[in-house]
Amino acid sequence: MKRDEREHIELERLSVEIRKFMAETRKLKTEEKKMRRESMLYPFAVSAGLVTALVAMFTFLSR
Repeated sequence: MKRDEREHIELERLSVEIRKFMAETRKLKTEEKKMRRESMLYPFAVSAGLVTALVAMFTFLSR
């Protein structure tokens, strides 16, 4: 192979690798957003479950 062909192949390989890393970065950022959103909603879910349990307990005790 000629030197130019080898350089071109190497540049193509690097370009493909860069695109792969960029796609992986986007995937990780999306996962980070999902985790942040879930961690923000977790206290609300726990408190809703606690309120439901308390209402059920008071209803049971009042009968």
